[in-house]
Amino acid sequence: MRSALLALVVALSAPTARHVSLVLDWTPNPDHVGFYYARAHGLFAKQGLDVAIHAPSDPSSPLKLVAAGKADLAVSYEQELFFAGAKKLPVVAVAAVVPRPLNSIMAIESGIRSARDLKGKTIGITGVPSDYAALDTALGSAGLARKDVKVVSVGYNLLPALLAHRVDAVLGVYRNVEGIELEQRGLRPTVIPLDRAGVPSYDELVLVASSTRLRSDAGYAAAVGRFVQAFMLGTADARRDPSGSLELLRKVTGSKPSFLARATPATLALLRGAGCMSSAEWQRFGVWMRARKLLGSDVSTATVMTTRFLPSSCRGA
Repeated sequence: MRSALLALVVALSAPTARHVSLVLDWTPNPDHVGFYYARAHGLFAKQGLDVAIHAPSDPSSPLKLVAAGKADLAVSYEQELFFAGAKKLPVVAVAAVVPRPLNSIMAIESGIRSARDLKGKTIGITGVPSDYAALDTALGSAGLARKDVKVVSVGYNLLPALLAHRVDAVLGVYRNVEGIELEQRGLRPTVIPLDRAGVPSYDELVLVASSTRLRSDAGYAAAVGRFVQAFMLGTADARRDPSGSLELLRKVTGSKPSFLARATPATLALLRGAGCMSSAEWQRFGVWMRARKLLGSDVSTATVMTTRFLPSSCRGA
C-alpha cells in the first residue's frame, strides 16, 4: 500500500511533458529520420517534450502554420525562408535538417558527364523561377548560356520525361530519390548536385520556428532549444545505426521496401553535420538569389536564420 502511494505521489509530482507539433515538408521519408529516431528512442521525452509529427495536407502550408501559431515547428527549404523574409513572414530557421543540396541535374545519356556536356541538349525543368536561376548558373559555370541548350518545361514529370527520352537531362530531381530510382532500373545516371554546378551551397531542408514566439515566449524558446538538441542527437544516432533507421522508416513511410533499403543509407551519408548552419553560407546564398532576381530586394540573413540554439562547435561564422 505504501509503495503504491509513493508511486502515485511521484507520478503526480512529475512535470508534464510539453506538447510540440512538427509539420513536415512532405510525406515521411529518409530526410526526416532524425525526428523519428529521436522520438522512437526517447530523446525528445528526455528533454520533456511530447512530439507529434504531421505530414502537411498542403506542401505550401508549413511556414504559414508556424507563422500563425497553429504549429510549433515545421520543415521547409532554405529558399523558402528567404522568400518568407521578403514577405515579412515571422519565421526563422533554427537548424539544418539536410545540411547540403539534394537538388541535382541528372542524365542517363552516356555522353553527359558534366555541365559542359549539356551543350546542344534538351533539358527538362519544372518551370519554377528557381529552376531557371539554377540552370543559368550551372551553364555559366561551364562556359555556356541558355541559348546553347533547349529548355523544356515538363512540370513535375521530370523522371518520366527523362526515361521516355523526351529530354536529355533534367533539373529539379534529388540525388537520394530519383538518383536511386534510376539505379534501381539498372541505369547509371550522371548526378550533378547544384553546389557542384556553380550554385552556392545551401541547406536543402531546415527546421523552422516562429520568430515572434521566440521573442515573446520564453517557454517556447526553451522548448525549441531542447527540440533541436534532441533532433541533433537523434540524427547522429541514426547515422550510427543504419539498420535500426531502416527498420524505423519502414514503419512510418509508404515507400517501397526495396527503395528504402537503398535510400536510407544514401540519405544517412548526406546527413553528416545535420543541425549545423553557417550564417556566411546563408548570406552567400541570399546574395545569389538576389543576383538571379529570385528576390526583389536584399533579405538580411539575421531575419531568416539563427544559430542561437546550436552548439558552439557547429555555428558557422
